[in-house]
Amino acid sequence: MTLPYRAGIAAAVSVMALAMAMPTASAASLQDVNGHTDNWLNEGSATVTFDNGTTLTRQSDVLEALQQCGALSVSCASTTTQDAGQVTKWYDAENTDLGTGPIQNCSPNGNDITQTITAGHTFSWGWNIGASVDVTLVKDRLGIGASAGFSQSSTEASTGAVGITVKPGQKGMLKMGYDMDRKVTNVSIQGGRFGGAQITGLRTETPLPGGKRVGQDIVPCDQQLMNGR
Repeated sequence: MTLPYRAGIAAAVSVMALAMAMPTASAASLQDVNGHTDNWLNEGSATVTFDNGTTLTRQSDVLEALQQCGALSVSCASTTTQDAGQVTKWYDAENTDLGTGPIQNCSPNGNDITQTITAGHTFSWGWNIGASVDVTLVKDRLGIGASAGFSQSSTEASTGAVGITVKPGQKGMLKMGYDMDRKVTNVSIQGGRFGGAQITGLRTETPLPGGKRVGQDIVPCDQQLMNGR
């Protein structure tokens, strides 16, 4: 089976090449998280226990066990053990037209700085097993993330213009977000190595349909933006 390329901990699923018309804000029920520092995916470790009693905790071993589900001779089923909720994952986006970094208006007696920005960010769907996972295997064979309506081959691109206004004493950047669905899943494997296995604690984070967001990350000059600048 050919795996998609490894991009951090996830296979890229969604690309924003922005600046675009300002959409509505994230739904009130979704929690905002800082994508630069958030580590929910890797805060829990998946394990695999084979039918012969062997338990492995290395993420490469868990991935290898999961990949068996791609074989016709192996039967696999997934069960959600925890619905960890939906979040909007935000990132500061680099300004590709005017140079990288924040717009700084740190003179208290200056004027507002208003700029139209073009920027981009690549969003990912992820797993806590340290490597990319085949989308067809995960969605079609296991049904994990099947309701999210995403695929590895599709991209979502938007174009247009986004204005950002930074007042005196502030600095800011355009920020981009995506609504993500988080779940913890167990996978039962029948057949394959040692006759079968159980994967527990598999964390997934998949993008929700229509979940693209854009906003402004603006703070006083003596504070830090989401990316730590």
